[in-house]
Amino acid sequence: MKLQLTYPLKEIYITQRFGNKNPQLYGLGILGHNGIDFRAKHGTPIYASNDGYASYQIDAGGGHGVVVITDKEYESIDGQSSYWKTIYWHMPDPLKEPRLASWLADKTGFTFVSKGQLLGYADNTGRSTGSHLHYGLKPVAKGENWGTYFNAEQSNGYFGAVDPEPYLPGKQWGFTWNFTNNLKVGSRGMDVVMLQKVLIELGYLEDKVDGIYGVLTRYAVLAFQINEKVIKFPLESWFGYYCGPKTRVKLNEILP
Repeated sequence: MKLQLTYPLKEIYITQRFGNKNPQLYGLGILGHNGIDFRAKHGTPIYASNDGYASYQIDAGGGHGVVVITDKEYESIDGQSSYWKTIYWHMPDPLKEPRLASWLADKTGFTFVSKGQLLGYADNTGRSTGSHLHYGLKPVAKGENWGTYFNAEQSNGYFGAVDPEPYLPGKQWGFTWNFTNNLKVGSRGMDVVMLQKVLIELGYLEDKVDGIYGVLTRYAVLAFQINEKVIKFPLESWFGYYCGPKTRVKLNEILP
């Protein structure tokens, strides 16, 4: 069974993708960015992407965060079965901001959390230039005792991290999304993220998901409306500015 994650924030805007080259990473011994950076203002709630056992951690650079190890094994990179861990980084220092401290900060060992459960809040502790969420994913190798896990892909150039996007909501593994809200240029959020994913999979949009209905999404929506015969004249679309009821019906027909 393949791992299926949910997004760790309520509103999604990707500021840096996995593998991106970034001068700030030079000298760290990795090929590129080893996770996804999401825009998240200071104090933005962060939620668990999977069921599992959570531990609060602090890195050598003073970065605070939570790691959640899945409670069961899933298909790994090599086709074998393994546990996975999701990583949520740059949370506030609980000593400096107790009001925004993760409830896991004073826990020892591992604490079970459910998918969608609050883990903490966004900040910029550690190697960070501004508040955001660094979100990582790593398949893990089993240690001698439960919880003493090591990265299964440690030599892959990203310290064992892999791209989380293929495991986040998308049609590629049969995730069903029901478009119920009308969208327009300027709209943001998960509906726009899923709209962009569908348009990418259908070939109307380049591989860029940022959760904002902007110019590129507008032209992709217009192309979809014309080619899928949603409109005869841009009453529904206003030249792609508007993703209305007829377009939503067609999108929902295409999704599994």
